Amino acid sequence: METIELNTTQNVSLEFPVASVADRILAYFLDVLIILAYGIVLSVVLFAWLGLEPGFWLIIFALPAFFYHLIFEIFLNGQSPGKRAMKIKVFKADGSQITPANCFIRWIFRLADISLTSGALATITIIVNGKGQRLGDIAAGTTILKTSKKHGFNQTLWMDVEENYQPRFPEAEMLSDKDVQIIKEVIQATSNLDRMPDTYAELLSNTRKAIEHKTHTASSLPDKEYLSTMIKDYNACHREA
Repeated sequence: METIELNTTQNVSLEFPVASVADRILAYFLDVLIILAYGIVLSVVLFAWLGLEPGFWLIIFALPAFFYHLIFEIFLNGQSPGKRAMKIKVFKADGSQITPANCFIRWIFRLADISLTSGALATITIIVNGKGQRLGDIAAGTTILKTSKKHGFNQTLWMDVEENYQPRFPEAEMLSDKDVQIIKEVIQATSNLDRMPDTYAELLSNTRKAIEHKTHTASSLPDKEYLSTMIKDYNACHREA
């Protein structure tokens, strides 16, 4: 499986799997089914129930289907319903969240990538490119990554904290949601220290240094225990707030 190394805001590198061609094709067909279902319901309501003639109204109500991918990728932060079902998501190539401009460029290129070539051009480009990019992605500077529970960006920040627990590091309140999300990603990515221990140890150390610098804290705790405590203290601080 192809992977892409993304740099987080804490200048820590994480590796995430690129969405496979099969994932993208299945997501595409799920979206097609949703569009078709919308078209059928629209036809029944407009023509069978309301008795309207095809024309102006058909054009107006067909617009959501035409802009389907653009609308959902903007408002669902890089996911259509099909992509969400397949646990894949559009990101910028540097790992940051996409912008409406990125979404628009991807959508414009769908005509050549997918519509006019039945997806053949997109499939060939993705396979040859090796970075999960069709022409639209290359033009927009985006890619599509897997966001499964193991690797996802959207895992919950919250954890159970004992009622009488007192934060060891009250400074954890200074952290942002994204900081805590990054810490959780790093801890999960380094859960198997039997594989590439030097790389994982450096990843933990760099993350710890970034968090220590931001919170002005210091501790003799091992890296992973320190970071785990920070997550717990963050939750405790916000529970008390």
